[in-house]
Amino acid sequence: MNIKEVAAKAGVSIATVSRVLNSPEKVSGATREKVLETIEELNYTPNWFARNIQNSRTNIIGVLAPDTLDMSNMEIAKGVEKIARKFNCNIILCNTGYEPDTERFQIETLVNRKVDGLILIDSLMDMPGLNSLKARGVPYVFVGRNDVSDNENLIYTDYVEAVEKVVDYLCDMERSRIVLLLLPDDNTNTGREKAKGYRTALQRNGIEYDDSLLVYCDNSIAGGHVATEQLLDSVKPDAVFAGTDTIAFGAIEAVKGRGLSPDDVSVIGYEGLEAGAVVEPKLTTVIKPSMRMGLMAGRLLFDLINSEDEPGKPSQIMLQSRMKIRKSCGNKERIREIW
Repeated sequence: MNIKEVAAKAGVSIATVSRVLNSPEKVSGATREKVLETIEELNYTPNWFARNIQNSRTNIIGVLAPDTLDMSNMEIAKGVEKIARKFNCNIILCNTGYEPDTERFQIETLVNRKVDGLILIDSLMDMPGLNSLKARGVPYVFVGRNDVSDNENLIYTDYVEAVEKVVDYLCDMERSRIVLLLLPDDNTNTGREKAKGYRTALQRNGIEYDDSLLVYCDNSIAGGHVATEQLLDSVKPDAVFAGTDTIAFGAIEAVKGRGLSPDDVSVIGYEGLEAGAVVEPKLTTVIKPSMRMGLMAGRLLFDLINSEDEPGKPSQIMLQSRMKIRKSCGNKERIREIW
């Protein structure tokens, strides 16, 4: 399949197809849509190596994240940057704010600036957006599963399994009023997977799911503190599982402020921030392999950028999380790692 066949099928010139791929803003809406539909119908993928010969490299890659203040996203970006430096490339880091329209705008801006590739962290991309990106011929890698990543180059960790194991662990400790604290704007697959794992593990352990125990709060110490204070007044949990370590730090302070200990209310976080080892009590947490995810995503992206071949079968790499058990969960056994 080549560009000539696409042009013939769409009834336009080769130059028009090229403009749709490289400067779509210069093509009328109806013609652009017809060409894009033909590209999708014929399953045409431009040769990325040929694109790089025709258009000189910029030595810049784009990294898009839903929240650039989130430490996990920053660790991923740091990993990508380490790989980029080896190829004498810089990164442009963009914050999408969990907004699909913002993500689309930033992708379009970066592609028009001729970036050499894109890393998409917890992307909210839909299928039309994916087809448009493919048509532009820009190499990309997803970090974190989403609605369109099933057959794409992807680096991810299994949030469902990780949350299930944490809830199982708490149930083994005879905790039954287990709260899950998630981000209010986390409409990515990450939030959905965490909620799914939570419900599945409760059911497996014979605990009825209670809407009042799945709570959303700001990704901040204050957010975790306020949410936990309110929960202690209302549903009286015996365990708080926070979607991030930052939220968990606030939960610990709320529990301590009530004169309670980990024996009364277990607190577990998710990320593995270094600060978890110095708070009191030290935080039990699920350590997400964020840096490794960024390193692997960067390596995969530059493999795509530097390949002289047409794209082959997508690479999908799952990295395992692990749980660091410390005092905040109330376990009297020795401190250890599991999984």
